[in-house]
Amino acid sequence: MPRSPVAGGEEKPLVLAEAAHALVQANAVAGAEMAERALRLARARKDREAEVAALHALGFARRELGDPRALRTVRAAVRVGDRHGLVHRAALARRLLAFCLARTGAIGPALRELDTASASLGAHELARSEVFRIAVLHWAGRTLVNLAASDRALVTLRREGDLIWEARLLRNRGSLLAERGDASAAEPDLALARDLYAGAGATEAALGVDIALAQLALMRGDLPTCLARLDTIDVANISVSKHAALELLRAQALIAARLLGEARQALASAQAIWQQAGIDDPEPRLEVVRLTLLAGEPEQAQALAGQARRSFAARRRHVYSARATGLSLAAAVAADAVPPSAVRSGRRAAATLAAAGWREEAQRVRLLVARAAVMLGAPGVARRELAACAHLRRRGPVGDRVDAWHVEALLRSSAGDDAGAGRAARRGLRLLDTYRAALGASDLRASVSVIGVGLARVGLRIALAGDDTRRMLEWAEMQRASALRLPPVTPSDNPELRDRTTDLRRLTAEARRTARAGRSDRSLAAHQAALEVSIRRLSRHGTGAGAPAPGTASTKDLAGALGASALVEFVALDGELTALTFVAGRLTRHGLGAVTAAQEDLDWLRFALTRLPRRGQTPAQRTAAQAGARASSEALDDRLIAPLAPIIGDRPLVIIPTGQLHDLPWPSLPTLRGRPVVVAPSAGTWIARQAAPRAPRAKIALVAGPRLRHAGAEIAAARDLYEEPVVLTGKDATVTAVMDALDGATIAHVACHGHFRSDSPLFSSLELADGPLNAYELQGLSRPPDLIVLSSCSLAVSDTRPGDELLGFAAALIGMGTRTIIASLVPVPDAGARRLMTALHRDLTTGSSPTVALARAQQALRPPESALSGFVCLGADWR
Repeated sequence: MPRSPVAGGEEKPLVLAEAAHALVQANAVAGAEMAERALRLARARKDREAEVAALHALGFARRELGDPRALRTVRAAVRVGDRHGLVHRAALARRLLAFCLARTGAIGPALRELDTASASLGAHELARSEVFRIAVLHWAGRTLVNLAASDRALVTLRREGDLIWEARLLRNRGSLLAERGDASAAEPDLALARDLYAGAGATEAALGVDIALAQLALMRGDLPTCLARLDTIDVANISVSKHAALELLRAQALIAARLLGEARQALASAQAIWQQAGIDDPEPRLEVVRLTLLAGEPEQAQALAGQARRSFAARRRHVYSARATGLSLAAAVAADAVPPSAVRSGRRAAATLAAAGWREEAQRVRLLVARAAVMLGAPGVARRELAACAHLRRRGPVGDRVDAWHVEALLRSSAGDDAGAGRAARRGLRLLDTYRAALGASDLRASVSVIGVGLARVGLRIALAGDDTRRMLEWAEMQRASALRLPPVTPSDNPELRDRTTDLRRLTAEARRTARAGRSDRSLAAHQAALEVSIRRLSRHGTGAGAPAPGTASTKDLAGALGASALVEFVALDGELTALTFVAGRLTRHGLGAVTAAQEDLDWLRFALTRLPRRGQTPAQRTAAQAGARASSEALDDRLIAPLAPIIGDRPLVIIPTGQLHDLPWPSLPTLRGRPVVVAPSAGTWIARQAAPRAPRAKIALVAGPRLRHAGAEIAAARDLYEEPVVLTGKDATVTAVMDALDGATIAHVACHGHFRSDSPLFSSLELADGPLNAYELQGLSRPPDLIVLSSCSLAVSDTRPGDELLGFAAALIGMGTRTIIASLVPVPDAGARRLMTALHRDLTTGSSPTVALARAQQALRPPESALSGFVCLGADWR
């Protein structure tokens, strides 16, 4: 606790109150305590000036702390000052009252309080008043017409040596400039404000500016910097209101990254903090609408936007009402239900935003108006609105710039200019490629790909309408698994990240031991979840190499790489499933009906295969499960493969799935049993992995994890087939030892329990002697294995995101450059896996490729409806 100001050993309430006010900016809690002491002392001595000053300081502290009593406290300061003729003191309190009123939406009363205060203040305090004027403008949703008034105020404050108030003015002005989209003008103000605060010891205020600088990074599209700045802020050292602002900004950054689940959690945290503090902030309400829209619920988003618009309009918060109107229009566009009146209301909203200085937001709404006009068949309106978005198209966030090219493509397509539409779509996708390449985290790369899906679909529709199969393949490849074509993610060399990964391994191992013992430990689970959040956040701070992904595969490249094999690429568009086959230089299109029909059959097949390995089943139950698997696999075979049979014949296959078909165990289909099949994220990825050089020297790694029956026998059988393999079993199979063994291996075989995490795919893991090895840690391999066999449950499964972006254990290995992965999409029976793997390795040692070896081993299964048919060959194949 700071020492109280004293004079002659006795505290003076006025001096104490003024010291409390100065302390708030550095330590709001201590400032509040000092102000309360000053208030008690002032009242005891009937010192009215000191009472007003103490109430003012206390109101300031409570506002910083998010205390709902702040407004009442400041009103009391004004009331006492007016009653006792303390004009100057009342004016100082009125400025803070104006700020508090503005935050509740009472903009008119706030401006009147500022005018009243200004009439009683001298030049120095008038310069300080500019801090409050800018803040009220911010909460009113307005902006500065020019910077002259604030520049004059800064001159006065600097002449007086008033560093803290200079910092406050720069911070508020920078925030307002950022709100209107002028990042280049905002950043110098904010950077100087942070330095001034830090130099004056106002730590909490400096942290508040760090939040504003993180927001600027987000505006520029620099997600790693934004997230890193947010993660360096210790929330234990900031006020309630700043904590809420931090969580809101985190939600906005996660929304920009399309990490909607995490964004929803951050937004809920911000709302809870604001509600607890009694603060009515409009931003979270708008972000709820945006999240609902991105989650694929446009009707619900439209209803929420309408409620927000009416609420803001009733309180005369016209800018926020206009922003809600823009979101309502976005929801109508997403629902493909745009009424003619939407164009007029959208243009009015854009005009309101532009008049208030919200240039980027106004152009964002005009872009939506252009999209709506295309849908309504008004190309002239669409062209005019699109032309008015020139700044957004050149300098806006990448999502807006891609949207602008999407509107351009739609507009050209509606005019019959298919070539122009294709050029516009390609430009948008190249822009996204560059942006994605600057990201250094796998989940960010995968999630932002959704931004370009609409553009690729424009090209697909044009190709489909023109019966141009070659173009259809080209556009399908443009939107497919682009993140996996980028250079591998390089893990951060951050000691904190390494320490937390080690802590997580220890905790996870302990949690699993506790669960196996039939006990639960909530504190352990909470600590584990917190560590996972921390690791996810730290992993996103890295940046990418900046080089866009290589171009898509050409038919010439495919013909040379396929040889005698056939390519089957599945494409889902507007609810219909299409297969593209490429055989002996001939590309053919096949319509396969509704996507949902295949999805239903797949769900039944996976259900049946998952039941088969369960212990304790009666013969009748096992027979029923086998019958279910047989019926579903036959239905899928008839739907997906039979229509292609005249073209593909009995050739080995390269299959490029889409959507849920990534989870299909293809070897279980009757036509494909015993046939070499490799499954790849895209034709481009397959070609790259097929052509990848082999390891310079043979290195075989064989690993058996704990608690897996037959794992030791499985490894022992494989050991006898290879010369001098690296073998790790029992306590020797630690994460560090296994990583060393995998690094640079030609063939690696890991028999252990596997865990796919649908809630967080990059925490999918192998269970080793000292805990889990997760997909994040795999990125630390300098050279991943050429071929890795994962004799584990479900580690071939990936979380499939829009654009067929894949996240999971196997997907991480493909992204790092592993050529071939053999893993299962379903739970694995222990004894059967041992027999299958022994047969697989025996064939590999005779020179067979992985696809041939797996096909032969599975062909020998009896019955064929076995969970072991869930093993698939992923990536590419050896020749």
